[in-house]
Amino acid sequence: MASNKATRAEFAYIDDSGDPGRKQGSSATFGLGCTIVPVDHWTTRLDLLVELRRSFRATYGLRMRDEIKGEWIAGVKKHFRDLGLGDGQLRDIYSRQLSVAPVVCSAAFAVVITKSQIQKPDLDVEEWAWNFLLQRLRMRTRETGAPIIVMHDNGSRNAATRAQLRAFRRRAWVSGQEIEAPLLIEDPIPRDSQHSYFVQLADLAAFAATRRVLPSKGKRANLCPPDMWFRLGDALLTSVSRRGDGIVAWP
Repeated sequence: MASNKATRAEFAYIDDSGDPGRKQGSSATFGLGCTIVPVDHWTTRLDLLVELRRSFRATYGLRMRDEIKGEWIAGVKKHFRDLGLGDGQLRDIYSRQLSVAPVVCSAAFAVVITKSQIQKPDLDVEEWAWNFLLQRLRMRTRETGAPIIVMHDNGSRNAATRAQLRAFRRRAWVSGQEIEAPLLIEDPIPRDSQHSYFVQLADLAAFAATRRVLPSKGKRANLCPPDMWFRLGDALLTSVSRRGDGIVAWP
């Protein structure tokens, strides 16, 4: 497999965790997880995830088509519950997926917004999170010189995401300075997370990041404890924030 450090182009797989709403009953945080995968030897990288899923099938009976999401593990969604999996087994599934990231990914990071700390009542949480994410992807392209193709979970915001990326790459503001992001490919590609192990990995990263920023106090908090985030290991893109852990936390 080619080096993760010098690639010709990269895919940025992105999925969210939580919801952007701010009404009662909404999630406390909204997060975006990003796993960056080099185009080089893409099939070999995918095959590693496929082999991992086969081991889950052999050990736990989890079907290859069963979607694995962070919130679903923490909430023990039906297809996990039907298999009678215990907390330790579910935590193992979560941990082993993140642990493969340093091999299949060249970088991983997340954006987490804690909604209770936002003072502006009409702020668009999802748009704000995407702006932070696009800023960091621009930084990545400047560091590597490699273009990035955005692959995001398919949803109701597809058109808005496309418009936001197109506008950002032409003209945006960072720290009061006007910038461009020409190495971000203009057309993002929506993918159904059920059919992409890479998007599912981004989802697991997003949920782990939200639990790093705001740990759960529920009875199943041990399924994704705050240190789960660090299972991403050497894939963590620590330069994205002053925290030094690969998480852009706002405010």
